[in-house]
Amino acid sequence: MVLKKMNKVVKNNNKTITLSENRETKEECHKLIREKDILYFIKEIAKALVSTSSIEEMSKIVYNFLRDSYGECTIGIAVNYPKEKRISDCFFFEKNERLDFEEILYSEGSASKLLKAVLDKKEYIYEKHTREGPAVFIGRIPTATYFTPLIIEKDAIGAFTFQIYERDTFSIEQIEVCRELIPFMSIALNNTLQNKKILMANKILEKYSKYDDLTGIYNRRFFYESFDKIYKKSILKGEKVFLYLMDLNNFKGVNDNFGHFVGDEVLMKVAEILKRLFFNRGEIGRYGGDEFLCGITKTSKEEALELAEKVVDEVSNLDIYYNDFGGKVGISIGILELDSKKDLRGYFMQLDKNLYRAKKSTTKTIFIS
Repeated sequence: MVLKKMNKVVKNNNKTITLSENRETKEECHKLIREKDILYFIKEIAKALVSTSSIEEMSKIVYNFLRDSYGECTIGIAVNYPKEKRISDCFFFEKNERLDFEEILYSEGSASKLLKAVLDKKEYIYEKHTREGPAVFIGRIPTATYFTPLIIEKDAIGAFTFQIYERDTFSIEQIEVCRELIPFMSIALNNTLQNKKILMANKILEKYSKYDDLTGIYNRRFFYESFDKIYKKSILKGEKVFLYLMDLNNFKGVNDNFGHFVGDEVLMKVAEILKRLFFNRGEIGRYGGDEFLCGITKTSKEEALELAEKVVDEVSNLDIYYNDFGGKVGISIGILELDSKKDLRGYFMQLDKNLYRAKKSTTKTIFIS
């Protein structure tokens, strides 16, 4: 840059700094420009940080900025889990690569400076004598290290470290830049953790909206939704589709004689049998109580009947024991071949009749039509 002797005007980022003729030296002028550049980049980095969606992403942003500004370094961001008394989910970067870093337990105490910063809620700077202190770093041994907590509403939600190698002390600018970034890293980390909690909650809600809590198979509502799509596609292709409605025999007796705890165990075991026999062949769900739904495609009537017979055999071989008393359960199955494009629920009156005939039969426990 050329500085005119009489007109001390510096342009930077489309903004103008006017310097008095006798007040500013060339070195001070460059310092102002440097400070303006840093402040401009901090503003841009802050925008990027608060819009990140993962700890790894925010760690990489900070690492790239500090490395490009001050040379090779190591940075690390970790999450504090006070209930579990540990620091984990650590993302450290050195030489443009992520470093493996195990969780830090509160029991380690001051042996970890990262942990010390979290527990004390204070920043710590170690210069020159860093090599003589406790082992608190990974990768290369740094010559100066900076540790600070990431705090939201007085809670230390995580920690940040900045480590350098080319000089044994930090410049004032390096520390001040880190301090400028800390609030934005704290916000970004907090947003990430909150989003993670929301995602976990949504997964739990999704699970409960689709699956039966006891057996782990589809609930009735989602079975309808899922198998209805499969059935309609199969009908359009001219494939055979069969729907099963199953009901355990004498299940009330199981609950009355052995208790509902044993009854729940029976339902879970029956669900496991259905999962195994219908695996990769169709959908299964709990209709309610001791009744189950199954649907299969791309099969013949003979194969559908054969599959039902396997279910009957395996369920009848289930032994129930409680307090030295034993018993058995059976299962009745109604099967219906679907042959039109109407809604899946429209078949259930006929399907229920088939199940009723199976239960009333004295010779067979399966009725198919």
